[in-house]
Amino acid sequence: MLSTIWNTLLFNPILNIVIVLYHYLGDNLGLAILAIAVIVRILLTPLLKKQTEMTKKMANLKPELDKLQKQYANNKEKLSQEQVKLYKRVGYNPLGCIGTLVPQLVILSVLIGVIRAVTDSNLEGLYTWVKDLINFSDGYMINTQFLFWDMTKSYNEMSSEFGRFGVQSLPYIILAILVGIVQYLTTLFTQKMQTPTSPVKKEKKKEGEVSPEDMQAQMQKSMMFMFPLMTVFFTISMPAALGWYWMVQSFMLVIQYFTLDFDKTK
Repeated sequence: MLSTIWNTLLFNPILNIVIVLYHYLGDNLGLAILAIAVIVRILLTPLLKKQTEMTKKMANLKPELDKLQKQYANNKEKLSQEQVKLYKRVGYNPLGCIGTLVPQLVILSVLIGVIRAVTDSNLEGLYTWVKDLINFSDGYMINTQFLFWDMTKSYNEMSSEFGRFGVQSLPYIILAILVGIVQYLTTLFTQKMQTPTSPVKKEKKKEGEVSPEDMQAQMQKSMMFMFPLMTVFFTISMPAALGWYWMVQSFMLVIQYFTLDFDKTK
């Protein structure tokens, strides 16, 4: 039942969209993936806008949160209750960032399945009108070549066949490195965009004491390196189409911030 719901609501629609885009973009799977990335980012604009608003609210909440931390320094339970009340009063959701992350992960999971289906020429989920549009037949083949890559191949596959430093393998490891670099720059950019523009006044702390600001800075620093390494690892083992998709998504995120908060983006 779950597989039926997954296929009906997610897999089949995205498979058909990819094939339609592939058809209208000159039988080019790379351009179809690019178009999907742009469409997904456009659809996520309202969620990103909401997340940006939450960031601004958090910046405005900082003085009040500091006041609460001083007032209830010795009563963590009461502090937590008062913080929740404050969040509700101004409409701030600390988990708001998940709203943009979850849809991206879902789409990425669906795309993995779609790419595998294309690789195996398993297009059973195509709608009748799409089959008529592309003149689908039993021998119908998808052109998976785009620039230097076969969109359905990964570095692991190519290196096992041609060697780790084989000429045929190099474009795939270069793609993985490029995705990691873009992810690093995007993470750095996003963290700066989500940091309050007004300087945060740090209080003196006792020796050995770690302030919330220091903890947050340490977490951000860890994420700044962890996410790029994760994307490199996944790109090495996943089809090139997914690395290409992730890289376009990252560029689109920067463009979205330009439209939502142009002054700060500059």
